[in-house]
Amino acid sequence: MKAFGFAAILVSVGMMAACTVTSGDGDTSGDGGSGGSSGSTTTTSSATTGEGGSGGTGEGGTGGGEECSDSGTEDECLDCCDETYAEGLEALGIHGFEACGCTADATCASVCDTTDATTDVCNDDGTINLDANNADCVACLNELAEDDACIEAAAAACEGDATCSPYLECLGTCQ
Repeated sequence: MKAFGFAAILVSVGMMAACTVTSGDGDTSGDGGSGGSSGSTTTTSSATTGEGGSGGTGEGGTGGGEECSDSGTEDECLDCCDETYAEGLEALGIHGFEACGCTADATCASVCDTTDATTDVCNDDGTINLDANNADCVACLNELAEDDACIEAAAAACEGDATCSPYLECLGTCQ
């Protein structure tokens, strides 16, 4: 379940965040993920929003995963999970950037944690800058093996995160 092209998912999260900030494409995915729930979840801080909304997401999580498994192809199922659990997808990306790009000994730290504000994925306060435009970081994450220790650490962090874990559960139904 953890191995679902995690690096590719991390890249899609990064690209989704860039689209959300810079184009109207983000509005479409944002409305499906947060606007559909309630007006109060439009906060850009997914950690705060995720903690507050974890109960509702968890209950919907089981049903959403089962509904997604009936989507047809595996790709359609994965797309359904991405749309149904947009906050979980973003949380997974954050855990991935933290584990694989922003800790001192992370595999991609040399290219993700930069001194340039436009490319630095790793904020000094320990948060992740999803607005960073860093193709080298994305390429490094994309090249990681699915069994890389940092990917396993990110998946474990996701499993322990009430916002993120329903997304992983949904992905598990797509096999």
